[in-house]
This record gives sequence, structure tokens and C-alpha cells, in this order.
Amino acid sequence: MLNRVRSLLFKATLILVGISLFQPSANAQKREEQRETIVPGQTAMAWMAYGELIRFRAFNPTQTESGGANESINVQIKLYDERGALLRETPTVAIPPGEFRWIDIKREDLNVVGDPQTGRVQFRTQPLWGLRSQTRLHIPTSLDLVDQNTGAGTFRFYFNVEALP
Repeated sequence: MLNRVRSLLFKATLILVGISLFQPSANAQKREEQRETIVPGQTAMAWMAYGELIRFRAFNPTQTESGGANESINVQIKLYDERGALLRETPTVAIPPGEFRWIDIKREDLNVVGDPQTGRVQFRTQPLWGLRSQTRLHIPTSLDLVDQNTGAGTFRFYFNVEALP
């Protein structure tokens, strides 16, 4: 009987040790995910009429300003009206190093009346950058006003984002 109790205690100890070995890796993954810093980007004023869309484009460089390897960044766009009310919030888009990504927002997707005669709506954009890097990044971006029928851009605004986590 004593040998059976010792055997059970030994097995229980092995199981507890085995389970505890998996815990640090789960915590390490959580810490890794929590390293992202959300940095509000530069706002821009824009407008759209029906049949148009606004396209926010960004390029994530392969290297940081200091020459180190860059990490993937995230971006999300929020649109606000003249009173600061949120009109639209896009899903977050991941941009791997060395790649371009864009976010399209159609005028028809904004639940706002706009100008009574033209339907044109004025708003400001607010990019939110999700950064993991601890060094300075320069992210080339553009904001385009695009005709949905022709794909032609009618307005383009370029700016460089200097992102500091």
C-alpha cells in the first residue's frame, strides 16, 4: 500500500512539473503580444462625394532608421466629422517589412448625409499605428481620393510618418 501511495505521488509530481514547463512559454507569448505600442498618426482633412473612395496607403521599410531589421507594423484608420464624432473605424491591417498595404473607405459606407446638394462629406482621418519596434521609423504614406468608376485619382496627398514607439 505504501509503495502504491509513493507511486501515485511520484506520478502526480511528474504531471505538475510537466504542466509547469508549459506555463512560461504561454506567458512569453502574451508578453510578446503586449509589446505593441499604439501611436496616433498625423491627421489629414479630406472630403468625398458619392462614387468616390478615400485610399490610405502605407509602405513599411525593411530597415529602421538605425539600419536594423524592421518588424511588421499595424495600421487602423478612423474618420471623424467636424464635431469629432467617429464616422468610421477600419479593421487593423498588418504591413510586413518591405511591403505596401492600403485601406479603402467608400463614401457610401459613411452613414452621414453630407452636403444637401452634392452629398459631399468633409472629415478628418486619424491613422493609429501599432508598433513593436523600439526605434524610429519613417513610413511613407499617401491619401488618395479615387473615382470608383474609373479608378482615377482626383486628389493625392503624400506625407512621411515619423513613428516613435
